Amino acid sequence: MAKKTAERNARLEALRREQKRKERRRAILIYGTAGTLAVVLLAVVLTLTITSNHKAAKTHKVGYVASASAAAKAANCTGVVNDAQVGQTHVTANETVTYKQTPPSSGNHDGDPLPGSIRFYNPNSGIRIERAVHNLEHGFVIGWYDSKLPADQITQLKNIATAAGSRFIAVPWTRSVFADDRHFVLTAWDRTQRCGTVSSDAVFEFVKKYSNPDPAGATWNSPTAPESGASGGTLNVTEDGPIPVLNGENTGVPSSSPTMTGNQ
Repeated sequence: MAKKTAERNARLEALRREQKRKERRRAILIYGTAGTLAVVLLAVVLTLTITSNHKAAKTHKVGYVASASAAAKAANCTGVVNDAQVGQTHVTANETVTYKQTPPSSGNHDGDPLPGSIRFYNPNSGIRIERAVHNLEHGFVIGWYDSKLPADQITQLKNIATAAGSRFIAVPWTRSVFADDRHFVLTAWDRTQRCGTVSSDAVFEFVKKYSNPDPAGATWNSPTAPESGASGGTLNVTEDGPIPVLNGENTGVPSSSPTMTGNQ
């Protein structure tokens, strides 16, 4: 009897040892697999991060061209070009700046931007280009149109301007005619898209993407608006041009406080 008990205990002990061996082996497989998966996952995350950072760095450089959307292509628009910043110094109200790019997407400018409350300026308004460039620095989008844009498209642009939000202003360009038969040009600070026709979808897309950019973009190789979100300037103009000076002073008042503001 004692012999059978001893044999049974020996078999049980052998079974226990075998069970523990299997459990250790299972644990090794589980933890080993988990460790391998963790390493693989980390490698994937690092690869994606490096790739994403490389892609982001590329899109921040001067000369990068973002592909035109379907709506932009339908309006015969180019892609959106990253321009080089060419200055941001204030000039006096009677000083004219000669811009290397037509129209400018950055550069020295009037110390007083255009008011944010007027969305469209008529062809013969004589609005100062230098004031509009200051609006670009504040994160506005300017839709420039030249003298060759057909009258019906100018009317269409005026309607679009009223619906494009408070960070869009349409301004006539009277210094020259735009190249390549593209008589309407969208600009944000150091971003340019040239279009053959006026398109509400193209305007809305550009405004949504490029107005009031993240301030971090001001540090890029092709920087975005360094004063993104700032307000417009003095309301001393109408859509037909500057308000006449009366007795040495005009009736202009600030269109809004000079505080930082977001999209409206």
